[in-house]
Amino acid sequence: MSPLDALLLELVPTRPDPAPPRGPWTEQQQDEHWAQLCEAVGATGEVRPAARPAAA
Repeated sequence: MSPLDALLLELVPTRPDPAPPRGPWTEQQQDEHWAQLCEAVGATGEVRPAARPAAA
């Protein structure tokens, strides 16, 4: 392969692998995400708000 061919291959964009299918988050995943958000904004230890029932 010539240097030009190698360079051209680098310039060709490739599509990333599709993300695995995801379902609803588990309670543990929600807690971990909330903790990461709180840490990011400097509010560690905040209690995650409870989900409200859907309005009818």
